[in-house]
Amino acid sequence: MIDRSVVDQVRQRTDLVELVGQYMPLRRAGMNWIARCPFHEERTPSFNVNAERGFYFCFGCKASGDALKFYEQIEGVNFVEALRALAEKAGVELPETRDPERIAEDRRQRDLGERLAAACELAAAYYERCLVDAPYSELARDVLSERGVAEEVTARFRLGYAPARWDGLAEHLKAQKVSPADAELAGLLMPGRNGGWYDRFRHRLMFPVVDRAGRVVAFSGRVLPVTEDMPEGLVPEDAGKYINSPETPLYKKSELLYGLGSARTTMRQKAEAILVEGNFDVVQMHQHGFTETVAPLGTSFTEAQARLLRRFAENVVLLFDGDEAGRKATAAAYSVCAEVGLAARVGVLPAKMDPDSYLRSADPEFGLEGMTQILHGAPSLVEWLISTSRTRLRDAVPQRIAALRIIAPAIAAVRDIGERRAYISQAVHTLHLDESVVEGIVRENLRQIGRPMEFTEQKSTLPKARAGLGELFPSAGEARVMDRKAQAAIVASVLWCPQLLEVPELAELNTLVDKITWSLVAEAQREWAEGQRLDAPTLLDLAPNPADRQWLAEQLSPTEAETPELLARARAMLMGALTTLRRLHIGRVTAELKDRSFAAGVDGDHKSEAQVLNEELNMKRELALKRRVGG
Repeated sequence: MIDRSVVDQVRQRTDLVELVGQYMPLRRAGMNWIARCPFHEERTPSFNVNAERGFYFCFGCKASGDALKFYEQIEGVNFVEALRALAEKAGVELPETRDPERIAEDRRQRDLGERLAAACELAAAYYERCLVDAPYSELARDVLSERGVAEEVTARFRLGYAPARWDGLAEHLKAQKVSPADAELAGLLMPGRNGGWYDRFRHRLMFPVVDRAGRVVAFSGRVLPVTEDMPEGLVPEDAGKYINSPETPLYKKSELLYGLGSARTTMRQKAEAILVEGNFDVVQMHQHGFTETVAPLGTSFTEAQARLLRRFAENVVLLFDGDEAGRKATAAAYSVCAEVGLAARVGVLPAKMDPDSYLRSADPEFGLEGMTQILHGAPSLVEWLISTSRTRLRDAVPQRIAALRIIAPAIAAVRDIGERRAYISQAVHTLHLDESVVEGIVRENLRQIGRPMEFTEQKSTLPKARAGLGELFPSAGEARVMDRKAQAAIVASVLWCPQLLEVPELAELNTLVDKITWSLVAEAQREWAEGQRLDAPTLLDLAPNPADRQWLAEQLSPTEAETPELLARARAMLMGALTTLRRLHIGRVTAELKDRSFAAGVDGDHKSEAQVLNEELNMKRELALKRRVGG
């Protein structure tokens, strides 16, 4: 059992805005921070982070909770794992209650990761130094010079040179007392046939790969010109243009992006990313000011990479090479982007050009100004698919239908019904097909992904009293429904405007409302008295089930600031709800007294019968008075 005080300590020391901001771009909106929700696909921001109350709430999918819950949801871990991760970041020591073997294994894995990361860092620093003064390093510097890569950019990306030796890095790591077995596991060394180890990267221009934490975890090495005096076999003739680190305990190439460490800040600021294909494309884009640029690591763009990108940006411009392979890669990216909620646009480059060659071109229409225009005018991915289909068209209907079947999945992936209809109309005119034919094929794709052709009207997210807190108030007749509504109105009003917790009339709530409602208001009053603030996670913990938790989260996330108008409206709702509960309470007491009076008369206890009748009459007078004066 985990001590509650430890959980509270982790919550208090974790900055929720900073935590959420590590996964997606946040924008200030009044008292809160907003973003497009990472847990469902949406076009407009409905995800709210309340820094003061320490919780988040999405008006779209209803996801809600505190820092621990957010980490659970975003990382796909359980509560204990989330607590352990955030405690480590916050510097809170947790009493270990797990199985000793599991603790030992976790510690072993953590130690291994630290050793491999340390080996990669030593290798990166070694390659950086070799770029300056190692034999043959001028061949690497010549490549950088030909491409116009500035020294500042070289340093920013930590570009380096793997020397033309079999064991240069192996000897260096040995001198640094790094285990060759660890270096092999990190993808830096390879075992020799006759024992010992030799360097995986030899005579290569080196591009370090960093993870989300900024650690060097892998490398990509670009081939360089070979001279006759180099050792035979040092660079195999059939070696590829690039060789990359193998996957290791630290490195999964389908889950990382090259350039992320340098791009993440700009991506958050702009809420947009640029995706290119190659390492030099990234370097050139950054050198020309497009510092939100990243690239896949020798793979096609994967869903895991898209999810990683979605943590920092809401939109992405696909700027792939202007050849057929680049067009195919762009077309393949639409489903990946749609799956994670990335709004994708396409930067169209001239044929046989990539971002690197385009930016270095001497043509006055290209270069920085031309790239700026390409990015500014980039069409949506669906528009690009429709327009490029025109170049492959002939008059034959089967070919036009085939082109439509390429476009239709992308149209179906669009959630906004108005935008989807605009694309359908555009496809009709481009492909010269009847609208019913286009709609029919789009509808087929919609059915495949389980999405309706039309969307129901979105409900308003303005705060309002619901008809109860889920199962908190089980219905039992019309009076009980009114009771439930009134209690819900009280909870909503005091959570929208905590100042109402000082209203004297709330003192009688414990005789008017259910136990859980009273617990909620009493806890809110205690917190307000202590620090003039409400601790949302503590209040949410009082909810007995998920439906009630969702309802409470909505009440803690009003969509408007606490203005005098809201305060007046909430006070009127509070007083009206109290009046209703008083009337219902008097009515119930009167009914009970009537039953007691009848029972006393049956038993022949006329003295008690008279006393109860007198109480009943007094209650009836009080009820009549309240109805007459409206109080």
